[in-house]
Amino acid sequence: MTNSDDPRLWFIDDNIVGTGGHFLELASLLAGGARDLGYAPRLAVNQKFNEQHVDLICEPVFSIHRMRRWSLGVDGTSTVKRNTQGTPIASSRLKRVWHQLRNPFSRHNFRPENMLQAWSDGFLKVVRQKKMRPEDRIVVNTGDDFQLLALTRALRQLGSDNPLTVHVILHFALYEGNAVSNAAKLYGEQVNDAISMIGQHKVHLHATTEPLARQLEEVGVHATAIPYPVRPRCDHGNQQGVLKLQQQPLNIVLAGLPRAEKGRGQMKSVLSEMWGSHLQTGNFRMAMQMPEKRWQRMVPLHLRSVFRKAIDNQGQDPENRLVVQSGNLDEESYNRFLDSADVGLFLYNPERYVARCSGVLLELLIRGVPVVVPKGCWLSDQLDLAGGDGSIGYSYTSTKQIPALLHQIRRDYPDLSGMAAQHAKTTLSLHNASNTLRAMGIPSQAVDALRAS
Repeated sequence: MTNSDDPRLWFIDDNIVGTGGHFLELASLLAGGARDLGYAPRLAVNQKFNEQHVDLICEPVFSIHRMRRWSLGVDGTSTVKRNTQGTPIASSRLKRVWHQLRNPFSRHNFRPENMLQAWSDGFLKVVRQKKMRPEDRIVVNTGDDFQLLALTRALRQLGSDNPLTVHVILHFALYEGNAVSNAAKLYGEQVNDAISMIGQHKVHLHATTEPLARQLEEVGVHATAIPYPVRPRCDHGNQQGVLKLQQQPLNIVLAGLPRAEKGRGQMKSVLSEMWGSHLQTGNFRMAMQMPEKRWQRMVPLHLRSVFRKAIDNQGQDPENRLVVQSGNLDEESYNRFLDSADVGLFLYNPERYVARCSGVLLELLIRGVPVVVPKGCWLSDQLDLAGGDGSIGYSYTSTKQIPALLHQIRRDYPDLSGMAAQHAKTTLSLHNASNTLRAMGIPSQAVDALRAS
């Protein structure tokens, strides 16, 4: 419960353009943590967001989103350092000239200089119109090196008469694999150059995994490793008795809309390998989210009619081999979808997830769901924390191993699900939102109020 006198905790995320998706879920979770610490949460979002969230006061201020398109990290397209005006600097003359020629051919709103100005203007609108007080805090939920240029630009315009405290959460890896790339080194320089220009303001950087914090440290950027928050769930009664298990298929869930780094290219071959031996036999059912358009490219030709029938039947295959959820799901539907999981399957690219957190994995772990994940990345690190292969699931080096691992899970399911249920408690105790905010160094106002009473 908050009142008008409580200090405010503003969450900034230009990527929130509608209901559903992980950007809004993260904001909602952090807002709940803010209330627990005695703050009044507020959320600044994209102008396309035209609905009020049931638990949040939302201000649609940003005219652009996806700032990371110009990041020097693995999710961006930039190869040059830039200043706060978006101008390429400190690279070879050829590269600078190339980017200066390239920028005008980008869509007007997506040009680096225009995106920096638009984000900076949105941030300034929040600060000035909402009259930030010294006890208020600001959290940029989904930050990156390019966005930090826009933040610095805004802070410099504000001046230092009323210094702000801003926390920036970094999610995305600087480089793939183990070798530090030249772009990653430029990332570090760009971030440190930006931070050096903020004057009396305070900007604290946070990384959502330990490996990401280490990547940042390797390029000279200090960031505090923090636990990514996840929403607590009641026991959904999904653990099977041995007799019941033998009488019905295990529900394999692939949650989240498939993207390139989340196994979009592997889905067709995995479905082909599993169809006859796993899904048609009645031992397993595959439940997945699919885009509303162009889903056919992820489905083998001989299965497209099966998928079409399921989609036309509210996502349900009449023969109980498939469940197909189309598009983004709202919070309630998404959580019901996760609650249905007996096994979580992840086709993620391990190189892209060496230092990147998966919120979907955490959401299944707190439900006590056994998982199958790729080796050599943050996802398999979580399996190792629980005891390695055979504890709460299995890891693979090739997707060709997945069918055999699923058979192994079916054989081991009572033991695996029991261990997964125990590990769920450990995961939830660490990955709760108020703990995330405390790890960021945001003080508890509730404790202060008790001390003062």
